[in-house]
Amino acid sequence: MTNKYFTVEVKPTIAASHQAAGSAAFGNDDVLFDWTSFQVPRGANKLIGVTAVIRGVDGVSNGVTDLDFYFAKTISGTAPATIGTPNSSPSALPLVSNHLIGLAHIDGAQDYGNDALDYFCIASTGGGGAGNLIPGIVLEGEPSSGDNVGYDTIYVAGSTNAAISFGTTVLARGGEAAGVTVVETDKGSDDDPDADLIFAVGDVLHSATDDVLGTVASIGAFGSSKQDITFAAVTEDIIADNEEIFNVNPIKLILSFER
Repeated sequence: MTNKYFTVEVKPTIAASHQAAGSAAFGNDDVLFDWTSFQVPRGANKLIGVTAVIRGVDGVSNGVTDLDFYFAKTISGTAPATIGTPNSSPSALPLVSNHLIGLAHIDGAQDYGNDALDYFCIASTGGGGAGNLIPGIVLEGEPSSGDNVGYDTIYVAGSTNAAISFGTTVLARGGEAAGVTVVETDKGSDDDPDADLIFAVGDVLHSATDDVLGTVASIGAFGSSKQDITFAAVTEDIIADNEEIFNVNPIKLILSFER
């Protein structure tokens, strides 16, 4: 019988207000993101790899750090209760333990290769060749829990084992009313915010107080004391002068399965 492989991409949401809390730094053993659902084919699926793409801080890479990813399922159609508030210590109640079905670990000493990239990091379980760091857990959701026939729902949450930050230094310049497609930015005192080294087309941006800006369509070059970010649709909320702007999906997971 031929083995079948597939991947699932998961982009957890981390509220901008949580990224901005505590001087924009997540501490040791803090929750990175709460439960995020994804769909897998019905039945047992073997998780054989986790790749994490992690955006940088203030235009440079975060460097390397240990990360833990927890997996859970529904029980009688009920999703797991919160694992805790991002940028705070995990506060999961014992009832959450009944939902847990697996754990995967990214090792800071092994899984990032020789070094981080200049502006972001990428790590894969077992990336350093340590066999004990390659997951081999079987994840199986509750039957008929998926959104479509033939699929079940699994949940993933994450925590960090060392300090990590997603601060950007990209500030709204002069503030903007809702209903615009271009937001002017600077870094304070008209400094170049290097938004193009921090954000990318397709990113979803919010202000530090969770005002919704939208999905990035393009990022202009710095000039005339400002840098323009153009959005795919008009902005939903007002953003105040000098509010920091965040990408609400600073981590992307690629989960590799064998079925």
